[in-house]
Parts: sequence; C-alpha cells; structure tokens
Amino acid sequence: MTAPPSAARAPKVSIGIPVYNGQRYLQEALDSIAAQTFEDWELTICDNASTDRTEAICRRFAETEPRARYHRNPVNIGSDRNFNLCAELSRGEYFITVAYDDRLHPQYLERTVAELDADPDVAFVHTRAWEIDAEGKTLGAAESAEFSDAAAPHERFRNVLTVVPDIISAFGLMRMSVFRATPGYIIYPSSDAFLQAELALRGKMKEVPEFLFFRRLHPAAGHYVPLHEQFEESDPGAGLRIFFPEWRRFGEYARSVLRVPMPLSEKMRCLAVLPAYWKRRRLRYRFSKDMRKAIRAAMLMAAPRLGRRILARRASQAGSAGK
Repeated sequence: MTAPPSAARAPKVSIGIPVYNGQRYLQEALDSIAAQTFEDWELTICDNASTDRTEAICRRFAETEPRARYHRNPVNIGSDRNFNLCAELSRGEYFITVAYDDRLHPQYLERTVAELDADPDVAFVHTRAWEIDAEGKTLGAAESAEFSDAAAPHERFRNVLTVVPDIISAFGLMRMSVFRATPGYIIYPSSDAFLQAELALRGKMKEVPEFLFFRRLHPAAGHYVPLHEQFEESDPGAGLRIFFPEWRRFGEYARSVLRVPMPLSEKMRCLAVLPAYWKRRRLRYRFSKDMRKAIRAAMLMAAPRLGRRILARRASQAGSAGK
C-alpha cells in the first residue's frame, strides 16, 4: 500500500466507505459515523461510479460534515481496488472501512481506539455485533470471534484459520502502519480472508465483548454471492476466465507466511498450520470442484459464441428468478 500525501495534522482515525449503488442504506451508515463519541476522525467516501442516488447522498453529507471527503471514480474499478483506494486517500494512525449497509454504535470508535492505544502489539480490534435484517430489525447476535492474543505468530495464524468462525477484517479498526505493510485487498474474491490471516501474523487481534456493531444481512450483501460468482464485482469486465478460488486461498495463506518478517523456525510453524486448515475446509473436495469449474470455463473460452449464449441464458434465468 502507498501512503497518502503528508498533511499538517492527521486525524487519529481514518474511516473509509467504499460504495457502489448504496442508496438504500448509505445514509444510515453515514449518520452512525457522525454520531461517534470519539470525534478525531476523517471520512473518505470512494464512490465506484454509482448510477443511483449514491452521489447525491454523499455530496450532501460532505457539504455539512467538514471531516468528510467525497471521491468519485470515473469508472467502476472493482470492489477490492475501491477498498484499497480508501486507505490510499487516508491519513490517520488507525484505519477502518465501514460498509455502506452496516452501522456503528456511537461508542464503537471510542472503545476500539482505547484498545489500540493501550497495547502497541494489537494490530486489529473489533467488537461483538448484532445481525440486522434489510429493515434494520435485530435478528440476533453474530457469532463471537475468539481471537488469540498469543505472542507467537503461528498460534494466532492457527486461530484465524481453524477457530475463528467468520472473516471480519473488513469491519474492524486496524493500525494503518500494519495495513500498509500488507498487499491490502488482493484483486480476487474473498481477499479479506487473506488480509485477516496476515494481520494475525503481524500482530494480536482482539474482540471487545460489547455489542457496538450492526451487521446487515440482506439478499444483495456480498457474503451471499457464491465465491465463483464474485469475480465481476472484484474485477469488472474480466469476463470468463480460468480460476481456482480454493487453490488461490490456500496459496495466499502460504505467501503471507513467507512475506511477513519472522524467524525461519516461526515460518515453519506457521506453514505447519496449513494441513489443519486443509482438513477444516475439506479442501480435497473443494479443489476437485475448482478443477471442474476451470475445465468448464476453458471450454466456454474455447467456444466464445457458446459461452456468450450460456451467459445470456444465465442472466435471463436470474432475472426471471428475481421477479
């Protein structure tokens, strides 16, 4: 990641909202940021060339909130690049991305900033979360992330790969210096999984046992889209191509271990965690599924006309199902 231009005084916290066509929920997210009891923050909204009322909502908020900046991409650069752009345009010591459809409790920043201030070895902090539906009704508590605060990187790495039930690195507060030492979001579906693993290798991760975050579950949310169908969102216009999602995830975990500075003996302990991850994810089955999909994609690429017909039929079926 690259650092933004220097400024006379950077805020303590930088908040990024990467958004594309988020008119339904965006105002709620913005209002929850404006209501924070911790006030030393800046907000950068990166609009990925939205075609709905997102731009109007953002510009109106930025006009009334001096800590907010609005950036609009001339074209859709993909969700992962847009996440990274939020960080590149930010100046704070700590950094958090807020999804356009989620909300923060007013004390969220106050509590998470206190945790990072208290322990320089902590790289990432999140809180317990309520899950809410499309209308904002509370569905229940999200599963707790039992992060490890062990001193050894291999123990924290094992924890996020084999114990923690969900990938939440896209939601919490992290040290900007640690985030910039990583590749950020790789242009690939579910790259937040790779980021979470590397954050664990680089520092402790902590969950505040207070319910200060509201995660919205609705049909358009990204985590409901199958991994093999997320490429268009991650890399618009890429079209049909051969890919191996599970192979890539396994490989990126290994690359993170090799990339992070640590003694060779600790790297070997981290790599030894991967067989446990293989077993947990049933990767033998998932890898064979990757291969079948790759062969199918190769056949469609070899016959472009047939591929276009199949894609058109898929789009038609999806449209009919959504009516």
